[in-house]
Amino acid sequence: MSVQVGTWSTAARPVRYAAVVVAAVLLFGGWGYLYVKSRAVDLTAATDVLASLRELKEVDGRWNDWLIGTRLAAGTDAAARASTVDPTKLARIHALLAMKSYALDHPLPPSTISGLKAAFDAKTKTIAEFAAASTAYTQALAELKRAVESFAAAARERSSGIAPLVARDAERTHEAVLAYVAQPSPAAAKAAEGAVAELAAIELPDLARTELERVTGAARRVLADKAAEDARFRDAYFASTGPRLDSALRAFEGGFGDSLAEAERFRMYLLVYSGLLLLLAAWLAWRLTANYRVISGLNRKLKEANEFLEHRVEERTRDLKNAMSQLKEQETLLIQSEKMSSLGQMVAGVAHEVNTPLAYVKASLETVNGRMPKIAGALAEAEKLIGMLHSDRTNEAELSAQFATASRSLNEAHSGGALPDVDALVKDGLYGIGQIAELVTNLKNFARLDRSKVAEFDLNEGLNSALTIAKNQLKKRAVQKVLGAIPKVPCAPSQMNQVFLNLLTNAAQATAEEGGVISVRTFQPDPGKVAIEISDNGHGIPADVLPKIFDPFFTTKEVGKGTGLGLSITYKIVESHGGRIDVQSKVGVGTKFTVTLPVNPVVVAEAA
Repeated sequence: MSVQVGTWSTAARPVRYAAVVVAAVLLFGGWGYLYVKSRAVDLTAATDVLASLRELKEVDGRWNDWLIGTRLAAGTDAAARASTVDPTKLARIHALLAMKSYALDHPLPPSTISGLKAAFDAKTKTIAEFAAASTAYTQALAELKRAVESFAAAARERSSGIAPLVARDAERTHEAVLAYVAQPSPAAAKAAEGAVAELAAIELPDLARTELERVTGAARRVLADKAAEDARFRDAYFASTGPRLDSALRAFEGGFGDSLAEAERFRMYLLVYSGLLLLLAAWLAWRLTANYRVISGLNRKLKEANEFLEHRVEERTRDLKNAMSQLKEQETLLIQSEKMSSLGQMVAGVAHEVNTPLAYVKASLETVNGRMPKIAGALAEAEKLIGMLHSDRTNEAELSAQFATASRSLNEAHSGGALPDVDALVKDGLYGIGQIAELVTNLKNFARLDRSKVAEFDLNEGLNSALTIAKNQLKKRAVQKVLGAIPKVPCAPSQMNQVFLNLLTNAAQATAEEGGVISVRTFQPDPGKVAIEISDNGHGIPADVLPKIFDPFFTTKEVGKGTGLGLSITYKIVESHGGRIDVQSKVGVGTKFTVTLPVNPVVVAEAA
């Protein structure tokens, strides 16, 4: 459980670090946000916008002053004065207003700026129209004065008739027109128009009539131009520039005030937040100091514990080395035990294989031994007869008697087929001895006692030797051999023979005597490898047991009938030779072991 907790703690450490980093980023990000918001008002831009609006208001005021002054100075030289506002300067003010306004967090709406510019453009146009109307009106008024003076002068020259009277009427008409000009009103306008109409109705001679029409025409132009000037004055003076400027100023001052209030509010937030951060920093510093003291104490204790543990580790290392030595000794003993077990099985099989030919060799020799006295007696009598024949002192009677005795002995030796039986028995004995000699030779080849530990080894030869040694265990099982043409492999022959014998023994133990089939096959899966395949049609290995069969001390046999080291040793031998061993098994179908060895291994393990 402690290992799981430690693992969880190690896995959660990056998460904690990430959480701390995120918290720090959020804290400082919040401080930065408040700092930016507290400095969000661009005072320079706001001052420039306010100055531009006030400058536009000043321009509008100068325009209005000029309009009033121009109107009041009608008929004088002041009426010809032009506007004192430079259009280029006005365009610059509008451009600066738009640029500085857009630089603010709370700019004037684009519709307000564009409407303000449109209003000033329209007022510029109406002022130009008023100036033109005022000029025309001034000219018409001057023309009326000249016409009246000229008519009066002409009438004085004609001192007789009605001319002087008409001259007075013309002067009264001029005065009525001037009264209307001085104080425009509907009554004054009506009086002036009536006076002009009366003057126009007077009948005069042709020359006086022309001068009179000049006076009435000039009077009518003055009245018309004055009305046009009044209309242009109203259009220009009461243009929408003033209301729009007031609206823009109120909107800007309201937005600017809100921005200042918001900046001041965020400045307070920043002060409070900075104070909290300082408190947090102080608390963290206090915690770090306390933790530093704790860590220092823990480091001191850890140092002492490490020194104690180093001493303990040295002791445990010595104990582990001793235990490892003992385990190696025990492993060696177990391996030797397994080898002795295999050797015992092999010796039992060899004893059985030797006993069979040895039994009939013994029987043949015993039979020969039983027949030998008769043959020996016949030979002795024959030798005695031959000696008597070579002797000069032998008489006929003795010779005849010995001849009869020798004949009788030979007949007894020939009776029952003793001599042919001896020949057959001798041949049988020789055959049995040959089988024993062959078995001894295979045993010698299997053990490889006369060869170096690592050598070029014919695996087919090793399999044949293993099959001969395991012949007693295979018994009535059918053995199918398909030995292919494979190259010799550098290996430890005695170890490979042990692998073959272990696999054949397991196959024999997994199959029944009646109907059991064991197949042995060698082949080359590719040019760099050779494979030995040993399969059987036995009971198979369950799927849950299959992964454990190469584990040391694992066995499915009854207690006392297996050490569980056979396949483990087989696996280690194959692995030490740079090869691999694979197993395929199905319950009720059988098992197949495939040993694959490299033809040219990098390192060839030596026999243990």
